[in-house]
Amino acid sequence: MKWINVNESYLDYLRNSESRIPRTDYGDDRYKPFFGILFEKNNLYYITQISHAQSRHKNMKQQKDFYKIYDPAISNRLIAVINLNYMFPIPKSEFSLFEKRKIDTYRTFQSEEEKSKYIDLLDRELHVINSLDLSSKAQYIYNLKYKYPDAPLSRRCLNFKELENSAQKYISEK
Repeated sequence: MKWINVNESYLDYLRNSESRIPRTDYGDDRYKPFFGILFEKNNLYYITQISHAQSRHKNMKQQKDFYKIYDPAISNRLIAVINLNYMFPIPKSEFSLFEKRKIDTYRTFQSEEEKSKYIDLLDRELHVINSLDLSSKAQYIYNLKYKYPDAPLSRRCLNFKELENSAQKYISEK
C-alpha cells in the first residue's frame, strides 16, 4: 500500500450521492492522505483512508471492516483506525502518489520538528497498514456486501456498485 492523493473535484462529485466519502482537507494544518490500492474492480481502483484515533475507538472491537493502528514503538498507543466499509472506487486518472518532499503543499506546519513528526507518523501508520493484508479483506467485504446484503457488515458499507456507476459517469462527463 502507498499513500495517495485523490482529485478533490472527484471527491466532491462522489459526495453529491454519498455523504460518507471522506475528506482530506481539514484546514491548513490538517491533512489525511488516502491509501491503496486495495484492489481493482471494473477498471477502477478501490482505496480508503485512515481516521484519527478517538477515545470511543479504544473500546471498539476489531472486526472485518474495522482495524486499529497501534504505534509500533509504543504497543498500547492507538494512533489511527481504518474503516474498510468506507472504501470507495476511483478512476485511475484521479489520483497521484503522495510525495513526502511536497508535504508543505498539502498542509502547513508550525515548525520543522512538527513536520518531521507528522512524516514519521505517516511512515509508522503505513508500516502497520502494510502488515494487515487489507487487499484480501477489502475484496471479502466487497463480495459479502452483494452476496449477503442484509448482513450487519453489509449494511454498514457504502454502496460500492452505486459509487462505481458514479465513477464511470464522472469519467464520461469529464
